[in-house]
Amino acid sequence: MPKRILALSGGGVRGIVEVAFLEAVEAACQRSFGPDTRLCDVFHLVGGTSTGALIATALALGMPLTDIRHFYCERAADFFSRRRWRGLTGQAAVFDGALLEQEFRKTIGDLTLGDPSFRTYLAIVTKRLDTGSPWVLNNIPTAPYFDDPPDGSFRGNRHYDVSRLLRAATAAPTFFDQQTIDIGQGQEGVFVDGGLSPHNDPSLVLLRLARARAFGLNWAPGAQNLSVLSIGTGHFRQRLPARQAARMGPLRLAYSALRGMTGDAETETRAMMQWLGAAQSSRPINSEIGTLGDEFLMSEPAFSYLRLDLPLEQEELHKAGLNVSPRDLRRFHRFDDPATITPLYNLTRDYIARLPDFDAHLQRFFRKGAS
Repeated sequence: MPKRILALSGGGVRGIVEVAFLEAVEAACQRSFGPDTRLCDVFHLVGGTSTGALIATALALGMPLTDIRHFYCERAADFFSRRRWRGLTGQAAVFDGALLEQEFRKTIGDLTLGDPSFRTYLAIVTKRLDTGSPWVLNNIPTAPYFDDPPDGSFRGNRHYDVSRLLRAATAAPTFFDQQTIDIGQGQEGVFVDGGLSPHNDPSLVLLRLARARAFGLNWAPGAQNLSVLSIGTGHFRQRLPARQAARMGPLRLAYSALRGMTGDAETETRAMMQWLGAAQSSRPINSEIGTLGDEFLMSEPAFSYLRLDLPLEQEELHKAGLNVSPRDLRRFHRFDDPATITPLYNLTRDYIARLPDFDAHLQRFFRKGAS
């Protein structure tokens, strides 16, 4: 049976952009497969980074999208409004990670990664800071480290507390404190936001789970056998006036460079996905390559690929018939401003309504086989 993967990028409160796209995707699924269809019924692996991990977890549990939207528009908006005064002076994280974890527990309690409540495979991307390695925690029973080893040398991933993992996956430096997790035999790992790894867009790493022999899924390749839907939280290029960049102090320079590096990693992921797979809609890679079109790295595409994202640059929005002021656009670029949640949701819905081929792309995506 053809397999489908859903990959959700990080982006803080801009996760509401993904929610708006997912509502349109689920509506398409319901037209194709029946009115009671949920995304966990048609995607065989869902995964996300940072805010995308929150949404992926909710989807894997079969939660309604209305509940997820409510989390961003009501609960998350309230939480991100409560800034800690010490964070504003640089002496502590701006937001309280313990309060964020409490929000998760209100919904999912003490659920562990191996809980049978999950209705599809789930992957949560985070970064282990003390070893310098990305960790992609998942509930695939055949994956390495899922179960306890006979010698008890580590704690199987199935026992990991999901609320704690989500707190780790969203621990963006300066905004939330790093998260410590017990990994067995008295050892603790220190984790931060998965967006600090190359996998803010987790599409490639989810493909690895699906195809690499070590994980035991071994899903068949080919555009008719494997499909990847990737959704972003709004794309734009980090730009600075040359004079301002030349005069930046070291801290601001480091922060700007780090944000730019995350964007570079996403661009590279998108380029590789378009090169390896049959992209139903492709954006230009850069001025040298343009769009890849029907150019593939191998003789045949390894999967079908669709990327959905909201442009957060005036030129692209104007092409879609949307006008956003420069001031609002600068605010939309931030991922910690709760006042942008509802406007971003409405903007994304307006953008979707103006995409002439949107429904056609989704119909082609879901024609790759029955659920």
